[in-house]
Amino acid sequence: MNAIPLALTVTSVFLHAGWNLLGKKQSPSLAFFVFAVGSGGLLFSPVLFWGLPNLWYLPITFWLLLIVSGFFQLIYLGGLAWAYSNGDMSVLYPFVRGLPVALVAVVANAALGGSTLHPGVFIGIVLVVAGTFVLPLNNVRSLRLATYLTPAFGFALLAVAGTVGYSIADKAALDLMRQHGFNALTAGLTYTVIQAYAIVIWAILPLRYIARERRAVETIWATQRQNAVLAGVAMTLTYGLVLIAMATGADVRQIVALRQLSIPVGTLFGILLLKESVSGPKLFGTAVMLCGLAQIALM
Repeated sequence: MNAIPLALTVTSVFLHAGWNLLGKKQSPSLAFFVFAVGSGGLLFSPVLFWGLPNLWYLPITFWLLLIVSGFFQLIYLGGLAWAYSNGDMSVLYPFVRGLPVALVAVVANAALGGSTLHPGVFIGIVLVVAGTFVLPLNNVRSLRLATYLTPAFGFALLAVAGTVGYSIADKAALDLMRQHGFNALTAGLTYTVIQAYAIVIWAILPLRYIARERRAVETIWATQRQNAVLAGVAMTLTYGLVLIAMATGADVRQIVALRQLSIPVGTLFGILLLKESVSGPKLFGTAVMLCGLAQIALM
């Protein structure tokens, strides 16, 4: 990998961990993340003119997939926000970032007829799952069921489910775009913007009828909107920079593997910037997950 895609991917890594840091610091709420997504979609709307000529020719299946993706994105953002309001970023970020990669590999394998997983992928999945069980431990004695039966991990699992759902829908939607005249870059950038609109539409009801989120909307508009816009720009650029890196002709497997560096970066942000506790199991679990994700990405 040469310097340009390397720099773009590493920048994307820090942006992804960065918008999570902003969300965690701002009294985490679904409202904050929806405001961020909407801001990013609005600011980057000009990219739609790039893909507009082909957009109208997409089949109804594409638009249905977009609706499904928007729903699962909302599930992801809500789960992430509510998990962060109940637990540490240095534990939850690796969990939510890493576990879906393993689950998507399993689901994709099942969708292809349930053929035997490549041994390397299987080893990677085992490492990722093992790492998630180690992350919340303070010591060996804390290895008990109660450690995992917490609101933070319940909401984190909701975020994981949302990630798996939107990842599958996004893959199918982007494949349709490629079949109807989009290249990888224009498809990704156009989809990122219109997906933001779908998320905001899905969010109208929960932001209106969940009292906590309704109050959060008022707070964000009064005191946090600049940070929300900043998070939205980071969220949009996170994916955009990866697409540009891929468009340079760099090895996609290397880019996917390099993106997993966001896991230790997110852990360090939580420990160093949010002053969260540090423990041997937390660092070890993060390292094990990183090894497993790299194994999956490079197979």
